[in-house]
Amino acid sequence: MALQQTVRRTMHAWDRSKAIIFAISVCALYWTLCVAGSFGPQIKVEIPSLQFAVGSKFVLIMAASLLPAVFCVVYYPECRSSLKKVNASWSVYFVAIAVGFLPFGSYFGSHYSALPWGHSAAMTLVRVFALNLFLSPLWEEIIWRGCFLNKVRSFSSTSGGILFTSIGWTIWHGGYIAYLYSEGIPIRALSVLPATYFCYGIIFCSLFEMGGGSLWPCVLLHSASNASTLVYYQSYDRVSEISSYIAELIVAAIIAAIFFTIAIRRSRLLETPKSYSPPAS
Repeated sequence: MALQQTVRRTMHAWDRSKAIIFAISVCALYWTLCVAGSFGPQIKVEIPSLQFAVGSKFVLIMAASLLPAVFCVVYYPECRSSLKKVNASWSVYFVAIAVGFLPFGSYFGSHYSALPWGHSAAMTLVRVFALNLFLSPLWEEIIWRGCFLNKVRSFSSTSGGILFTSIGWTIWHGGYIAYLYSEGIPIRALSVLPATYFCYGIIFCSLFEMGGGSLWPCVLLHSASNASTLVYYQSYDRVSEISSYIAELIVAAIIAAIFFTIAIRRSRLLETPKSYSPPAS
């Protein structure tokens, strides 16, 4: 049994080349399905009696992250282990939810003085947050933190793993940027997003390290961030306001630097061997 487990771990072990191949594969799949869904012919299926309707764009974009996530959960035990871990400290969970409101920092760059808040906004925030817990944020965290970062950390330092994963995470979101472009977001606003996604990647990866390999703080932060983004940018045409994107990037960069520093210090503390004190004679 021990020999079988050793062979299994060796078969699933990664080096830098395998990590690059994985990143290219999942990014290529994601880009292909997102572009096909965004710019390809749209097919809509409706069932009037059930008041149900679904379009090909939604199906393809959801499948773009769901399919790799299912593969990772089935094939890699590290993913299943990260999903089972819920023992991150309460402070990590609290910070995850609090930082999830980061997109509201975009308000510092807005030309509109009206606050993006109110009863309707609060209800939308709660509803979108709850839905996101079981959609793309969960699937993307499985792929990039539960699988990729776990595997990369087997041959790299904490800092190297965080940066390498964040680069892959940024390239991955090129497919989503194509979707946003198809929805009418101007290129000048989209040009800011790669740097923002890179900062978010550092935040997510650092939080994963701070949470001891538990995926759920990252899922909470990701879901809260998606909900906050929707609530903020859907009002006052802020979706085309480049100053809001720049303000969000600045806030994200500051938080990413703080999280990255904390994650590195934590890893060094865990790796430092405890000194041996001989018993008193």
